[in-house]
Amino acid sequence: MGKAQLEELEKHGYYLSVPKGVSMWPMLRNKQDVVEIHSLREPAKRYDLVMYIRGAEQGVIHRVLHVRREEYVIAGDNCWQKEYIPREQVKGIALRFCRRGKWHSVDAAGYRFYVHLWTDLFFLRRPVFYLRDRLKRVLRRKHDRK
Repeated sequence: MGKAQLEELEKHGYYLSVPKGVSMWPMLRNKQDVVEIHSLREPAKRYDLVMYIRGAEQGVIHRVLHVRREEYVIAGDNCWQKEYIPREQVKGIALRFCRRGKWHSVDAAGYRFYVHLWTDLFFLRRPVFYLRDRLKRVLRRKHDRK
């Protein structure tokens, strides 16, 4: 997300984003799916998919794991590391997404089941994904030496 998208969000109250990267896989696929982001009008809640600003103007879409007084604890669905984001950095919230040409609401029962499963079991996902990433790093180093 660049400056133009942030201006679009502020001017119209929403914008469509094509996420880049794998941090939200398996829900969102790199450069294939579309997410409708709306301006945040009230504080985000646990399980919400929010867009926050990292650095100068990079927009990141991740899920809220916990809400604290002055910050959100968030993580991507394909990540094991938690991020602690000040509330003022969160600018938008996803209300629906398009996958394989079909729009899905974040209020749909199947989506809510996925979100609860994926978020509530973060304590299990975290060590598994940590080991996965460590193994990838070791294999990459081994491959680079050849």
